[in-house]
Amino acid sequence: MDILDYIVVKLRKYVQKWLYVDTRVLALFRIIFGFLGLLDVLRRYHLIDVFYSTSGMNFRRQVTSKYSIKYFTLLDHFQTSTEVQLFFIITAICFFFLILGYRTRLFQVLCAIGLISIHNAAVILENGGDMTSNNYLIWTMFLPLGTSWSIDSLRKSLRGIPEYDVNDLNQKVMQKSTYYFHFAYVACLVQLSMIYFYAGINKTATMWKDGTAVFYAYQLETFLTPIGEWVSQYMSFELSNFMTHSAPHAQMFASIVILFPVFQPWLRRIVILIFIGFHGLIEICFGIGLFGWFMFSALLLLLSKEDINIMKAMLSRCYNRKYTIFYDRDCGFCHFIARIIKRMDVFSRLTWADSPTGINYPTNLENLLKNTIVIVDPKTDKVWTRHKGIARIISVLPFGFLFSWILCIPVLEKLFGYIYDLISNNRIHLSKIMGLPACGIVDENLTSKPPKEDHVLFNMGRKGILVASNLVVLTLLIGAVDYSTTINKGYQKYFSKEEEKLKKAKKTTNHNSPRQKMKRILLYPRMYQNWNMFAPSVLRQEKWVIAEITFKDGEKLSLFKENEKVEENFEYQYFTKKNQFWRKFFSRINKTSYKKYIPQFKKWLKNTDYFSEYSGREVLEVKVWQLLESSPNLNMAPEDRPKVRKIELPGIKKENRRSKKNYYKKTEKKPIRKN
Repeated sequence: MDILDYIVVKLRKYVQKWLYVDTRVLALFRIIFGFLGLLDVLRRYHLIDVFYSTSGMNFRRQVTSKYSIKYFTLLDHFQTSTEVQLFFIITAICFFFLILGYRTRLFQVLCAIGLISIHNAAVILENGGDMTSNNYLIWTMFLPLGTSWSIDSLRKSLRGIPEYDVNDLNQKVMQKSTYYFHFAYVACLVQLSMIYFYAGINKTATMWKDGTAVFYAYQLETFLTPIGEWVSQYMSFELSNFMTHSAPHAQMFASIVILFPVFQPWLRRIVILIFIGFHGLIEICFGIGLFGWFMFSALLLLLSKEDINIMKAMLSRCYNRKYTIFYDRDCGFCHFIARIIKRMDVFSRLTWADSPTGINYPTNLENLLKNTIVIVDPKTDKVWTRHKGIARIISVLPFGFLFSWILCIPVLEKLFGYIYDLISNNRIHLSKIMGLPACGIVDENLTSKPPKEDHVLFNMGRKGILVASNLVVLTLLIGAVDYSTTINKGYQKYFSKEEEKLKKAKKTTNHNSPRQKMKRILLYPRMYQNWNMFAPSVLRQEKWVIAEITFKDGEKLSLFKENEKVEENFEYQYFTKKNQFWRKFFSRINKTSYKKYIPQFKKWLKNTDYFSEYSGREVLEVKVWQLLESSPNLNMAPEDRPKVRKIELPGIKKENRRSKKNYYKKTEKKPIRKN
């Protein structure tokens, strides 16, 4: 029996390292992912009048080509620019509360609804970052992201551990970190593995075999950042060959290691280190939005309990200076704030006191204690009071130095001092309003009470919800894995002959089958699983768009064109004022599935007041041109670089022979007959 117990314990520890997650890891993911989600909302805000409201191009009525279903978006119910702005602001507020961890479960759902709605409102702008965030918003919605490092956990600690005096405050609160299992965490691991697996296997073009893919990537002027421009000058064939062959192999290695059941957590640490550098290099060299940062947040989920403890120990070496805080214990409001600060003091740098008795302190301390909080450095006897003392306390807390300096800005210093004095003089009234003791009155809420036991039915309901959520996630996960095998062409090429069989048999897809219904469910929140970053090949042709506006007075204006030379050669400076979203729009507007929006684009250019160059003038005519430039070959001289081609949109419909004939008649040209 002892041997059996030993085996069970060892097996449990082994499974915990493999499929369980530390709640502090979930908290770290919540903070980073929440910040990125907030940033994603804010960077789209200035494009509301272009892509998201009825005053813009309004691409929200898009459907999937195969299933003819609308993607989920609440923006269908927000029409005007003001209404859409309100939706963006509400979504940003939801992410702010998610970062803080306030009512975390609620704001997890609201953030998912808000950001997915924004992404699905203009799928023409979709990028890898949108796809990654959409998937992780759904998976992590089932995880307790607010268990640690949150306002929710702080409130729970305040209720569970009452402190009555400074002795209680100086007792360290043991922050429990627990392992947690849910299929949603397994889904996060599988999702990360799928991204790297398909990103590697989809790289099937010749350039990934001959070692030139990275070289051609650094020729894309519309993608490169200034650092990428500098790196491209030193991109030799040897370096390109090494990086080209390393990338897919590293991605395939990561996809296996993430789900590998043994040698954890060391293998995952290797993946984290490699791909933090991998995504970091891409982000500083290529302007691809937030994809790399969202991948970084996903990589954080690979951290173990030991990793968090190691990082905490390393940070504690930087936060080793101690301080003593003297405060008014008789004030309930002051004591309440002290209890909160104690829980935020992760590295135990603060010692609390309510009187200077028995302590070596400056001679004027007793007089200061009558009117203000006092922070003392025991080594130097330096004293901080009022708002400067609060700033010192904030600087002691983890990453508090990022905010503490605000209270000491000379221009705002008097204002913060006035606010502090106002609160200090009215602290008794604040205590009474909050139901806290004042002037030595005992707080009944701080008396120890036996914990209330939850009702049996409540516990059964909670367990039932947990089981149901696991089943839902498991079903979605199986569907996502199956869907990924059908949409990624690299997988089809190496492992599946299903597509070829369907083509030979000329069979049509049964949209009512369980498999197709699951695809509909996954596509509704846009949980897309086609991971083809720079695959199957790197773009060899860059696209940009310019618009020629003719005003009623005969004056002409060129938009989206920073320099006349852009029609001769693409250079980075032409695209500095245009971001990732414009590049995506310009690269896709002439594709078959989006050509129907070209007249809508022209109509918007004619009627919009988005551009200051219009100055309220009436637009007579709008012409839209697409600029195309092919990347130069390896070792090609600069003077031999391909010239930019200019094509008016909409282009010729190649699939329609009759339209071709009409085109040739109009231009008085005939197609060359092949012998």
